[in-house]
Amino acid sequence: MDALLIGAGLAVLGTAIPAIFRPDLMVRESARHHKRRLRELQDGAPEAYFEERRELEAYPPRYDFSDRTTRWLGVIGAGLGLFSIYQGMTQ
Repeated sequence: MDALLIGAGLAVLGTAIPAIFRPDLMVRESARHHKRRLRELQDGAPEAYFEERRELEAYPPRYDFSDRTTRWLGVIGAGLGLFSIYQGMTQ
C-alpha cells in the first residue's frame, strides 16, 4: 500500500465530488455572480469589504467557467482520484 497515492487520491476526490454536484459553489468569480453582486450594491446593499463596489466596477472577473465545464472537470478529477486510490491500494 502506498499511503501517499491514497491520500492524494482522496484529496482530489474530495475536491471533485463538490464540483460535480454543486458547480455553482466552486467558481466564485463568474460573470454571473459579478453582475449580480454589482446590481445588489447599486440597489443599496451594504458592501462586504472596503471599496467592494469600486473593485467590481473597475475589474472584470478573471474567468467564467460554465456549470457544465465545472462538472466535466469534476468528473475527470473524480476519475483521477479513484485511479490514484486504486494504484495506491494495489502497490
